[in-house]
Amino acid sequence: MKRSAERGFTLVEIMIVVAIIALLAAIAIPNVLRGRTTANESAAIGNMRALVSSLEMFRSVNNAYPTTAQTWQTAMYEAVCATETAPTPDFGPPSFCNTMAGGATAATGLVQGYLWTYANPDGIGTGYTVQATPATVNNTGTRSFFADESGLVRHCTTVGQGAQATVADPTIDVAG
Repeated sequence: MKRSAERGFTLVEIMIVVAIIALLAAIAIPNVLRGRTTANESAAIGNMRALVSSLEMFRSVNNAYPTTAQTWQTAMYEAVCATETAPTPDFGPPSFCNTMAGGATAATGLVQGYLWTYANPDGIGTGYTVQATPATVNNTGTRSFFADESGLVRHCTTVGQGAQATVADPTIDVAG
């Protein structure tokens, strides 16, 4: 009786291939998630710089910053965000038109994984603060950001829910 050669993979070979694929996935998945967090933080830094520039442009035209979070939309976008038409002049970055203003009552908004808050501490338009905190810490971002009328963007390296950057935190260098 002649035995014919059977073709195919053995169970051991298949298990080795599955183990290799699982190992590669275990290495790759955290890097992909970290990449999203890093992208959100980079976007937050860029948005913060855009807001600082927009606020300075607004101040140069109006000799004051927007005075309250409730007037952010009307001051920066001439209250046309709801109609989704381009405001004239549009001082603020487009992504903040509906979210930062939040309508007539809200003072915060979600943009690219970060919650943004604008405040005018003195109420008369001589200064402002902008805060950006991750909506979900360690998922949408790990650092919070802060800017004021000095134009410097600062970051808080304390990880945790509610950790906010302040004027005492280190600044972000030009490279971000």
